[in-house]
Amino acid sequence: MSLVGKRINFDGNLGTVLYEGPVTNSKVIWVGVQWDDPSRGKHSGEYKGVKYFTPTVENSASFVKRDSPALVVGQSFQEALIKKYILKDEQDRKNEEPVYWGKLVEKVGFEKIDKKQSHLNELIEVGLDFQNIDRALAENESKGKIKEICPSIEELNLSENLFTHWDDVFDILAELEQLHVLFLNKNKIDATSLKNITRNSNAKFESIHTLSLNKSINEWETVCDLEPYFPCLEIMSLGFNNLSSLLPPLQPNQFSALKSINLEYNNFEDWKVIEATLGKLPSLENLKMDYNQIKMIKYTPDTFKILSRNPLNDTVEPATNFRIFVIAQISRLEQFNGSFVPKNDSLESIPIQTVQSAELNNDVTDYFLRDEKLKPLNDKIFSILKANNINHINNIFEMDDDIKTISHYDLSDKDMIIVTV
Repeated sequence: MSLVGKRINFDGNLGTVLYEGPVTNSKVIWVGVQWDDPSRGKHSGEYKGVKYFTPTVENSASFVKRDSPALVVGQSFQEALIKKYILKDEQDRKNEEPVYWGKLVEKVGFEKIDKKQSHLNELIEVGLDFQNIDRALAENESKGKIKEICPSIEELNLSENLFTHWDDVFDILAELEQLHVLFLNKNKIDATSLKNITRNSNAKFESIHTLSLNKSINEWETVCDLEPYFPCLEIMSLGFNNLSSLLPPLQPNQFSALKSINLEYNNFEDWKVIEATLGKLPSLENLKMDYNQIKMIKYTPDTFKILSRNPLNDTVEPATNFRIFVIAQISRLEQFNGSFVPKNDSLESIPIQTVQSAELNNDVTDYFLRDEKLKPLNDKIFSILKANNINHINNIFEMDDDIKTISHYDLSDKDMIIVTV
């Protein structure tokens, strides 16, 4: 069986096979691999002036021997599940074969597997990341086997596996009717395979509301092609994908249920690109854009109508106020921003800090107003806060958890906190 086009694991490093055969006059069969981690590569598919293949990323490839014991090809979801959740004692692991399901069953025994298999029915959260999975079923198994042995899975992590075709992923999802959360991070599934779905062309995985594809796609078009299969998505994560465009635009009603989308660590430069595609989504409440290249945001009316907790302020508190807050926090501070701090400045800052803390109408308060620090600070200065409660007016609740910061309580502009002595 040729490995060209397949994904492999070589000594813990994942890659895609682009060539299999001799190199120069060697009788040894070599495999040309483009590595997921480009830094592992040594060349771009050539050896002694002869070009054997071309990787998509320059200098991300190398050759490995086809018969190397370090080279591992894919296994089925079923095999990975059995190995991780049934073969746990040392004796079972000694009998374990890395690839061939038939030999694994023969050595471990059907009785032992059948006896323990009942525990799989109870699994709700399953982690099969980095398990060399490239398909749904083991050799000679028929459709329906996954549903039979683990019907209760609600959260599934299939990150960093060896899938090459979306149909193979869909084969698994089609049998997990209770699945709500799916992680497919760090997979290199061929995007063009979405144009050639045969076994699951009419599938709709309506139970899945959360999908994570960090470090898994290269183009927004892939997301658009996936949407018909996940019509009820509410949360989607697309971080670390080098995205800079959101074309083609969404069709009417696509992602109509989407409430949160994560686009962190991409390469977006123009806010209009984001606004044009996502601004009209009717359910979108949360948009994460950290670590992109956007330099300016100009809000257009009637876009992102229910987006919340994403304040865009026209003004920023003067740096002098921030200086006061910093001095108030650090009692022994001698210099701030290159200038000396008079000794009595620290004491003069305290009343201002306390007053500003009462009404949260400026952004800088979040730098110093953390409940676990506010209590001892006031207690030290005034010796009056022996026991205190901090309440939110109208929606009253105690802020009595010293681990949580003010931002946890979702305070808005003009909200107030009350310190009861």
